[in-house]
Amino acid sequence: MARRVAEPTTRVLGPLRRIDQRQELHTQAAIGGLGPRVQARWTSESVDPFRRIFYPETRPQNVPMRSWRNVADGPVNPKGVEVKNPERMAEIIKEVATFLGADLVGICRLNPAWVFTHHGLRIDFHKGKAGTPIELKHEYAISLAIEMEHSKFGNSPDFIDNAAVGKGYLEAAKVSVSLAAWIREIGWPAKAHFFISEEVVHLPIAVEAGVGELARNGSLITRAFGPRVRLATVTTDLPLAVDGPIDIGVQAMCTDCNKCALNCPAQCIPYGPKVVEHNVEKWALDNKACMTFWVANRDRFNDCARCITTCPWNLPDTWWARVVTWGIPKSHWWRKAVVFFDDLIRGKKPNPERRWLYYKVPGPKEGWTIPPVIE
Repeated sequence: MARRVAEPTTRVLGPLRRIDQRQELHTQAAIGGLGPRVQARWTSESVDPFRRIFYPETRPQNVPMRSWRNVADGPVNPKGVEVKNPERMAEIIKEVATFLGADLVGICRLNPAWVFTHHGLRIDFHKGKAGTPIELKHEYAISLAIEMEHSKFGNSPDFIDNAAVGKGYLEAAKVSVSLAAWIREIGWPAKAHFFISEEVVHLPIAVEAGVGELARNGSLITRAFGPRVRLATVTTDLPLAVDGPIDIGVQAMCTDCNKCALNCPAQCIPYGPKVVEHNVEKWALDNKACMTFWVANRDRFNDCARCITTCPWNLPDTWWARVVTWGIPKSHWWRKAVVFFDDLIRGKKPNPERRWLYYKVPGPKEGWTIPPVIE
């Protein structure tokens, strides 16, 4: 079991500022904030059909997630369920979320700091909604984590891990929309927040809900799946008992390990200690460098998950992996041993060749294009 702590292990040292969604780097890349070259590549059609069904591009009708924006919120059943026991209600919510497909579930009070100030997703610009103020007054947030398939993370950046990431977003969206609808059907307001329809910042909510901890690479690390998860959130006024944040040893592990920084193609992950950024003590990433690298070679990849692939915590959910992660918070020498054996078994810069479907590792002058004939 993870150790519950009074405060998140990523320390907040002063007032938090809310974020305007229009300033998010994904949006900036799409609207030209990172330069015309990045914008042209970011908004061009991918050669990979998985990319085109997970993210709205040329044919949005082929993107199931896009239609789910219309059911992220909805009418509340007037015949509501009275909740006298928030603890029992929280247990039920977790069972429902798991039944619907969530791999990890945590609950916290919705911190207003994690609500965006204004709408500003790329799709909001297309729909003329960008800049609209966000007013979200729900009291609770339910954090949902979906495992991404371990077998698909081996040689990032490539279209194989890109597909696993897109599927993770798809599953997270599906679970959040379904859970929010279920809550509304028992008589309480609820709204789903997912990749292309979100009014909240998922990662700090997941930290406060005890799903995992913030890591050096800027991702959430969970006990069961390491950084190999995608997140969604449901906000609601349904009375719920909340979970506390956890300490599973991520801060200590990331202090002892620089493997994600060593393997980052864009060198946007820092080595060394944390710094204070916007009153939060954390490892500060160069997010512009990260976003710019994502579009560096659209014939070979759409984005990059190298920091997830190479993380020593990126292990399959097995009994022996649980033994490995059990010792991480307990001993500096255990953490050193985890890194040592990970380097020994997978290599300091793992780069295995693999095939999947019609994909094969391309040569230096080749791309991951779909073959014109399937033989």
